[in-house]
Amino acid sequence: MIAYVRGRLDAVAHAGEVRIDTDGGPIVARTYAPAAGLAKGDEVIAASATIAVGIEDHVLTALLGPWAHGRPDPAGALGLASTPVVLLPVATTADVALAGAVRAGRAPSIGRLEGATPALGLALLAATAAGAEVIVITEAEGRHIDLVRTVGGRAVVALPSYDARTVAAWVEGAELGADIPIPTTDRDAATPLASLGLEARHLLVQVDPTPAFDAAGAEPSDDFAVSTAAAAGVLAGRIAAGNRRWRADTAP
Repeated sequence: MIAYVRGRLDAVAHAGEVRIDTDGGPIVARTYAPAAGLAKGDEVIAASATIAVGIEDHVLTALLGPWAHGRPDPAGALGLASTPVVLLPVATTADVALAGAVRAGRAPSIGRLEGATPALGLALLAATAAGAEVIVITEAEGRHIDLVRTVGGRAVVALPSYDARTVAAWVEGAELGADIPIPTTDRDAATPLASLGLEARHLLVQVDPTPAFDAAGAEPSDDFAVSTAAAAGVLAGRIAAGNRRWRADTAP
């Protein structure tokens, strides 16, 4: 469950964090997007959530962006409510990821954002409120996993490479776990990735990316970044379709 906390921006605590003065006292929130002209004293809103990672609970608070006093919460306590958010480090792979989501998700409504979008947390919540069943973030960073999870989404990561050092550097900024699809068409990926122990925090899923290439009218690629983006789109589409069925079954 997400708690929305209002206050006034006080100061930068240190890189990647700010201090917010609230009615209950000062808090420290993490930042995941440009400050978008925010200055000391501005009214802001943050989201706080407790998320399990293995047997440990992690409490994270994320700065969402500017928010005038008296406005209602930007979303409910479930936030994105498990909406899949595809994190694409390589922006040029967006088309094949989108194609995969459309094919596997049976044409879900899709929102698209950039990792550098100001007030990214608010933009994610607004996209879901507008009906997005899948959200794609291009030029994503590893730390965006934590933002997506904090606001109630399901992070689906398209790894930029199967080079162990590159992957380790990209996920280093993330404290929480994500769904990481491994394309079944790339037999070379499993061995170097296995050395990182990603499964201790993340869910690695074997996914056939072929439906994404078919939907895009393209031949399967031997570029891992493209194949994993295709697989991420397919997985996100499947999650969206599952969400749609679950909501239909539980609707009053």
